[in-house]
Amino acid sequence: MFDFSTAVEALPDGRKFPRHQEKKVFDAVFLGAACQFATLHRIETECSKGALFHRLGPLSEDAIGYALERNDTNALFTLGCRVACQLKRNGIFRSQWSRGLVVAAVDGIEICSSFARSCEHCMERRVSHLVDGELREETQYYHRICVVAIVSSAFPIPLGIRFQKNGESEVACSLALLKDLIKTVGSRFIRKIRMSCSFGTLRRSIGLRQTARSGWSKRYATGQRIAGGLVGMRKGGSTR
Repeated sequence: MFDFSTAVEALPDGRKFPRHQEKKVFDAVFLGAACQFATLHRIETECSKGALFHRLGPLSEDAIGYALERNDTNALFTLGCRVACQLKRNGIFRSQWSRGLVVAAVDGIEICSSFARSCEHCMERRVSHLVDGELREETQYYHRICVVAIVSSAFPIPLGIRFQKNGESEVACSLALLKDLIKTVGSRFIRKIRMSCSFGTLRRSIGLRQTARSGWSKRYATGQRIAGGLVGMRKGGSTR
């Protein structure tokens, strides 16, 4: 095992004159997510007079957002991969139905959209919608992410998240995320990949040759239980 708290304290801080330690902000977001607090405003409330008050103390949502915006995403990604590797060594990913193999699911999702608020990293599209009973076409700003999650464990564990860039396809984003994971955790970490059927281009992009080089077996599911879809699959083999 390694000391997770010490690893968090070692994360680089991109702020110049921080009023709160980076670890305090990280812990607030980490614990807030674990408690399923849906917004930063809720985390601020819990820190000022709720469940996180005695553990962390007052912390505003503006301070949290300011710190998160300046986080080193590469350092966070590396820390997440270190945690995943340790979990694998500890046997957390073991499962009878996957026959000892680590199975990951790849998918993309839109997480937010707005006609008024935007940032420099927003994706854009033209959308027709009703405004005061009148049909208007306006620019809508939105964000999409691609996620790789371990699904062979007792509960899903996110392994990597990547924001889709403006002008970048979901397929390209997913492939870039998979390549980053290979560089960090190694090609032997994941032995099976489950992809959504809507990722037809991604299937062709990865292809049999690349799958063989990476050491993966792949399975395209259609929404049925992943356990049922992968029973009978072996590394480098086919479904019986």
